[in-house]
Amino acid sequence: MPELAVLACLAFDIRAPADDLARFKQGLSHCPCVDSYMQASGKYDLIVECRFQSLAHYTDQVERMRPHLAQLASRLDFSFISSRIECREDGDGQAIWLPCEGGMKQVASSLVDKVLAEGDYMRVHVGEWNCLVHATMAHLSEQLAPPNFIRLRRSCLARVGFIERLTHEGRRWTARLKDGTEVAIAHSNVAAVMRLVAGESSTPRRDSSTNGALKEGLAPFNEIDLKLPH
Repeated sequence: MPELAVLACLAFDIRAPADDLARFKQGLSHCPCVDSYMQASGKYDLIVECRFQSLAHYTDQVERMRPHLAQLASRLDFSFISSRIECREDGDGQAIWLPCEGGMKQVASSLVDKVLAEGDYMRVHVGEWNCLVHATMAHLSEQLAPPNFIRLRRSCLARVGFIERLTHEGRRWTARLKDGTEVAIAHSNVAAVMRLVAGESSTPRRDSSTNGALKEGLAPFNEIDLKLPH
């Protein structure tokens, strides 16, 4: 008989003791029924991927945990996984979880166009759809890492293939994105962006002469059309 794959989505009670929550999460790490679990933001706080030997095994385990969960969770929903579709674009296999109506969904990082800071939240743009994520730009920059993404300024992270053109005017560089918007590139990020255009690593170097050399070499150009993969 095939195993039963289940997703458990939990919203914790704000009154639940922090120590009890920590012990619960630690217990998940050692539970033989748990494949993985993810911290979340939005309607749910935790998403747990489980695997059971049978429906009877699932029912037994859930009933055993229900009294304990009632003390910690304000909401608990289960979904049975009928099939799994693995999505791989550009061979990197990277994906992030984003909040959506009714829960969370996994989105391939290659589908993300840009991330814009809005106060304590980040707005993630995926085509015409977007959502707010309660996370820091630094955290999302780790998930959407170079060389596929580049930090244009403190408040903007963009997919390299979503940058259409770089424009130079005076001492300022501007990135034109494929949705028609323009983002002024922070002075401290110009060197990383230019190295990316040159096909080098986008990791910033700690060489104070880099910006000057790049400015001198690129000064004759007012625009750069980017021939980058989507």
